[in-house]
Order: sequence, then C-alpha cells, then structure tokens
Amino acid sequence: MFISCKNVPENEKETEQIQIAVDSAGLKVKSVKNKTENLKLNSFLENPIDLQHYKTNREGYVTTSVTNGLKYHFHPEINDSIFYSYNLATETIGENGVNKAIVFKYGNNKHKYDDETEILIELRVMNTDVDLGTANLVGLKQSELEAEFGTDYLKLKDGLAYYNQNKLLIFNIRNSIIKSYRYLKLNTENISENLIHQLAK
Repeated sequence: MFISCKNVPENEKETEQIQIAVDSAGLKVKSVKNKTENLKLNSFLENPIDLQHYKTNREGYVTTSVTNGLKYHFHPEINDSIFYSYNLATETIGENGVNKAIVFKYGNNKHKYDDETEILIELRVMNTDVDLGTANLVGLKQSELEAEFGTDYLKLKDGLAYYNQNKLLIFNIRNSIIKSYRYLKLNTENISENLIHQLAK
C-alpha cells in the first residue's frame, strides 16, 4: 500500500490512498480519496482571536463585569475561578448591541485585566471591528465565508453553523450577508443538531 498527497486548497487537506494489487490478469491499481478535516476552520475554532493582543489595542474601550457561566459553557474543574464578560466597544453599534467576549479566569490573576491564563469561552460579534483580525467576519458575504471555511456546515433557519469537537460557530445571515455570529466553547464534544438549533435561537 502506498500513500500520496495531492495539491489541494489551503483550507482543506485531501489525501489519496492508492492500493496496488497483482492478480492473474496483471497489475491493477485502485485509488480511494479520503477527505480529512478542514484545517483553516479548525485553526479558527481553536483560537479565533488573540484576546490579549486585542485587549492591549483596545484598552480604555473595553468594560468588564463578572458574569455567570451558563450550563452549556466549557467550565474547567478549577475551584478558584470566575467568569468575566468583556464588552468590546466599536465605532458603530448595530441593532444587536456591542460585541462581547466571555472568559474563564482563575488563580491569582482572575480579577486582573492583563491575564494571559484566561480562556475564551464565548465571543459574540454584532459589529465590524478591524482589531478582531481574521474574526472580523460581520458584513462578509456567505460565499466569502464558504470560501474561507468550506461548505460542510449545518443550515439553520436564519444562518448556518460550523463545529468541531467542543467548539461551535453560529452565523446569523440575512440576504446572504453575515449580520452577526457567536463562537462558543462548550462543555461537551457531543454536539447534536438539536443542541445547535437551541443555541441558535
């Protein structure tokens, strides 16, 4: 058995497995394509923004408050911990309010703004913000999103959802334009369509 790799788009890795067998009729070659995970999407799901860099750039434009982690949020089993909400002010604020990040903080730095150990749990993006970098997706066309992350998504009533392991992206789309989206780190890797529909409401 031989395995060879083909040239493919950056956001998708595809391998071609070639099986060679010899029988009485001569040499036969059988090729089977195996489509693997979307690397660009999974990289984004793993780390959608550099939160520390963002906070440094926007210091003075971010307000914070203590919040409660919700049942579906990823919640590490660390006793000395707390959830914080960051309201991320932008130049324009749309009909759905401000952008927001929810983080899990623990230990000695849990009440400090400058905390490199905090874990991003949820990101709600309602408005464009160039400081979000590759996460500045509001206003893009659906076709641009598909070009970036592929078409292997769950269709929703008012948008679509991508997910991998315990990470989820839910996009609200109107007239083929992204109006808002949510990034979530969940407490389960068993992400069902029913759970996605519930969180998309």
